[in-house]
Amino acid sequence: VVERDDRMVMMYRRPTGWASLSSREFYRNVAGVARGIRDWGIGAGDRISILSENRPEWTTADFAGLLLGAVVVPIYPTLTAEQTAFVLRDSGARVVFVSSEAHLNKVLSIKDQTLVERIVVMDPSSDPRAVSMEGLMKGGPDHPDPQLDATARAVRPSDLATIIYTSGTTGTPKGAMLTHGNMASNLACSLLGFDISTGDLSISLLPLSHVTARHLDFAVLHHGGVLAYVSFPDRLTQALTEVRPTIFVA
Repeated sequence: VVERDDRMVMMYRRPTGWASLSSREFYRNVAGVARGIRDWGIGAGDRISILSENRPEWTTADFAGLLLGAVVVPIYPTLTAEQTAFVLRDSGARVVFVSSEAHLNKVLSIKDQTLVERIVVMDPSSDPRAVSMEGLMKGGPDHPDPQLDATARAVRPSDLATIIYTSGTTGTPKGAMLTHGNMASNLACSLLGFDISTGDLSISLLPLSHVTARHLDFAVLHHGGVLAYVSFPDRLTQALTEVRPTIFVA
């Protein structure tokens, strides 16, 4: 994505209209977050969690963790505090990214039941118990970071990439362990019947905490398309008419 130097890889809705991110801006944000959590001691095999609706910061946190060799654990935003505590505790997550003040308060209410050391919040927040994700992203480099790039290239296909907890099963959720090779093999073959390329635009609405949506977004970026994030289903109709996607999976 970065090497193509794309003018636009992501779109997101602001109160004043749609804004976009270039591939260079995306790299800066990812590298800034990766440097930040690396300075906290997060490295290969460590668990980080993401509790958020679909938005560019979700993918930024995901990529930051993956390029360090950390294991990313998504959490459905609709889970209760008790259910959230189970996933954080069971996975051993040390850092959790949350989207909003509401999710921050949910995690703070159960933090002492987990191994979480730091909480990063995406929305502006004055809570001293959280770290600003905006601050981490702004600290990213304007040019490629050779050390981070080397760390990313050292990740092997057999290394664990993510633990995705099942929904709709009886009892407590089960953590499905997927390697980088698992994800890459899906990217290589699952979209062979579709001609996705530069100029395509995909609405990102299905929860990124599920493997289907996450895999699709990876694939769109890989093939040179643009992601338009829709955080809540009730905003879909407006988004469809405004960004006019060529791809929509539901």
